[in-house]
This record gives sequence, C-alpha cells and structure tokens, in this order.
Amino acid sequence: MITLPFFIVDVFASQRYQGNPLAVFDARNTPADVLTTELMLALAREINFQESTFVMGGSVERGFDVRIFTPEYEVPFAGHPTLGTSWVLAHHLAKTGIVPFSLNLGVGPVPVRWEGETPWLKAAQPRFGQTYDSADLARLLHLHPDAMDTDWPVEWVSTGLAYVMVPLRSLAAVRAIRLDKNELEAWLLANGLHKTNSPEGLHGSLYPFCRETYQATNQLNARMFCFEQGQVAEDPATGSAGSCLLAYLLRHRVFGLGPVQLRLEQGYEAGRPSLLELNGSLTSGGLFDLQIGGRVQYVASGTWAVAD
Repeated sequence: MITLPFFIVDVFASQRYQGNPLAVFDARNTPADVLTTELMLALAREINFQESTFVMGGSVERGFDVRIFTPEYEVPFAGHPTLGTSWVLAHHLAKTGIVPFSLNLGVGPVPVRWEGETPWLKAAQPRFGQTYDSADLARLLHLHPDAMDTDWPVEWVSTGLAYVMVPLRSLAAVRAIRLDKNELEAWLLANGLHKTNSPEGLHGSLYPFCRETYQATNQLNARMFCFEQGQVAEDPATGSAGSCLLAYLLRHRVFGLGPVQLRLEQGYEAGRPSLLELNGSLTSGGLFDLQIGGRVQYVASGTWAVAD
C-alpha cells in the first residue's frame, strides 16, 4: 500500500478550530505515476477544505515546490495554504526551523519570512481591472444601496487570484449579505468572471469589507464569497484576498499616505474567527510591497492511503 503523510492545521487562527483549515500532503516520496493531478484533485475533494496542498519537493536553497487545489480545480496561489504549508515544512516535513525560504507556486516563487512563530508571505505585484456599479453589487448582495460605501470603487484586483473589492459602510451591512447561487453565477458569467469565460479559467470571488470591526484592536472586517462546485461558499480567512485588499487600500490611499500596518478580521459569520495581519507600502517607483501574516495552529496528522 502506498500512503501519503498529511497534516491538518488552522491558519490565521489565534487558537485551534478558528481560522481556515488546511490539509498539507507530503508527496516528496510518492511516484508521479501514482500521485497524478487527477488523484490530487480527488484528495482535495475528499478533504473538502477550501484548499489542500501537496509538497512535491525542494529545499531551503531553491524553494519548495507546492501545488494547491480547491475541491474544484488547481489554483496558482492562495494565502492561507502558503502560510500553513510553510509552517508544516518548518516544523514537521523539512524541519528547517524558523528560516526564510520560498514556495514555488503557479504564480512563481513566493517568499516567506518569520516573526517569531508567525509566517509572513510577500505577495506578487497586483493587477487592477475593471470597476463595477455599486447599485448592481447591492442588488447581488441583497443589500440596500445605502449600505455601499461609494467613496471608494467596487474594483477587480488580483495578486494571483482575482477578487472584486466591495466597500461597505458598516458591520451591519457585512452581516446582512445574502447571496443566491443562481444570481451569483449569472453575475460572474455576465462580467467575464466565471471559470468558463475568465482569462484565468477560474471563478472570480467577492470580498466585501468595511472599517467597522467586532474587535476594537482591528481596523477592517471582511467576508469572502466564491462560487464553488455550483454553490455559494464562504471562506473564513483568505490571505490572497487580504493581499488584494491591501493593494486596493494603498492604491486609493484609504488610510492615507505612507506604509500601513493593519489587522483584518474575517470568518465571524462563518463561525471561525480569523485574524490576518497586513503590512504594505507603495514605493516612489509605483511598486507595491504586500506582506500578509497569520498564526498557524497544529490540529492533526496521519497517513492517507493512495494506492493498494
């Protein structure tokens, strides 16, 4: 029998069973003809977390080769899988300890550094796309038009995965969001954000946020909604979306000029409170420095049978 070692961790979590769960599979010693792309996708569907990762090989010197799967498809980048996989590599697989290294993902190398036990990733340069009508988004989210914060645009942003930033005026508006799967799919199709018509072949996602928070120590609250396997899914903590939000905030100077250090809460409505730390700046040359950090909690480990 061929087995895969695996670990389950919670990412962006102050304690176990908060944040976003992640399964990390150690595929370094598994033959490629056994662990096919189709099998990795099947394992991700069986786990049914937002993402699962597979460590394929690598080292501290050249970076670790990692593939990321949702239950629907492979993705080139995601935040909580990057941080969670890095933590597992540091403590259990490569046992590197707390040293900087990179994960070689679909978007390219993603550097990871540490502040104590907390891993931080550096996101790729953002791309900004079209803006959308606020009233249209209010209808989609089943909110009153006054709930939209029209001081800032509803805007497409990507650092490897695409999100639509949706600024709202209050925490009450964030809590009141309702999405219908048929309406969401129709909107994605109409705006070229469905996996069947988007340039990336992936679904775009929505990231409503506001500057009112549950915790006084935080500056931002957000929710993430995606269209996954024909349903509306809510992600409790989304590092890639956090990096897009950070780029958006810097681009529009929402918190003024200069570097920003922000605490972003997510997952409260999903029953998994999460905390994402955002550090960012915009250089005089127009480049973005986008860094996302979050704590990781060990949950479980074991072996997975992949072939008789």
